[in-house]
Amino acid sequence: MADQFAGMSVAIIIVTASIVLAGIFIGVGRAFSYKRLESFGVEEFFQSAVNAALIGGLASVISLISAVSSGIAPTTCGSGNAPEQLICTLNEIKGSLFSLMEQSIRALDFIGYYQSIVLDFNAFAIAPFSNLGSISSIFSSQVFLMQAQLLLIELNIQMLNFVEQNALVLLLPIGLVLRTLFATRKAGGFLIALAIGLYILYPSFIMIFPSPANALNNATEAMANFTNNSAYATVPVIDLNDNYAIAGRLDVMSGRCAINGTNSTTPANSTNCLQFTSNSSNQSVDFVGDLTLGAQLNSDSLAKVLLYAVIAPLLSLILAIVLVWELAGVLGSEIGLSTFSTI
Repeated sequence: MADQFAGMSVAIIIVTASIVLAGIFIGVGRAFSYKRLESFGVEEFFQSAVNAALIGGLASVISLISAVSSGIAPTTCGSGNAPEQLICTLNEIKGSLFSLMEQSIRALDFIGYYQSIVLDFNAFAIAPFSNLGSISSIFSSQVFLMQAQLLLIELNIQMLNFVEQNALVLLLPIGLVLRTLFATRKAGGFLIALAIGLYILYPSFIMIFPSPANALNNATEAMANFTNNSAYATVPVIDLNDNYAIAGRLDVMSGRCAINGTNSTTPANSTNCLQFTSNSSNQSVDFVGDLTLGAQLNSDSLAKVLLYAVIAPLLSLILAIVLVWELAGVLGSEIGLSTFSTI
């Protein structure tokens, strides 16, 4: 991995030039008994030796960071380093969230169909499901939020893909090269700290939070049970010639008709009612109740997705910024004899 870095030869030249220049400073300082110049040369020589060790051990440094990343990240999905595991988890969440959005849109179709039904009796008209407008608004806002969360999850996945592919093979080597130069030592330290913070801390901290996958699956199952319930299926246009087509559907959804002899809440089933439900499967019928349960499960799962895909990354990003700030100050400073004497 390290030998593929294009700037390796440049880094070796810079380190070599730094060692030669440090030797010149030491020689000139001793020749003219200029202790400050000699001390500067000694410190710069030691600094160049440290840089040479870092450049020479680039592959070992990369392997060490990868091992640390894989070790501290909780294995929740797949295997490998922390960015890879988080990408796997986010892809799983994205798939479950898309399935839930698909089922919610189908439920909105059902709600829109029944909400538009009006029974006109000339003298008066009845709209049995006119009050479904509130639940329709809830599902519409939830679908909008799902789409926004899918966008944020995909954005996070793309950023993690960049981190996983470039943090150790691009940012870290460039940082090491810049650190070998006196003028760009702070910039090099910042890039090294940035690579470490994004590769280790950022994904690892997010995975500490509980995954919303189970909540999404439960909500999707509840919505699928609703949309697949034959009692709630919209009436085909060809069946509208039957005088009892709409009324029978309303009787079933209100619980007045029994399905296979069950769920009857009123006295006897009429002949038309029995004929309408003769081919129906034995399913529980509670149209409004099922919609309410679906909205509640959707809210619960979306809150957990919001925590995992929005709040957790923001908190993790803040911690990563703090780590990069502090670590950049250490890596961008002189690591010489005075540092070890202070320690």
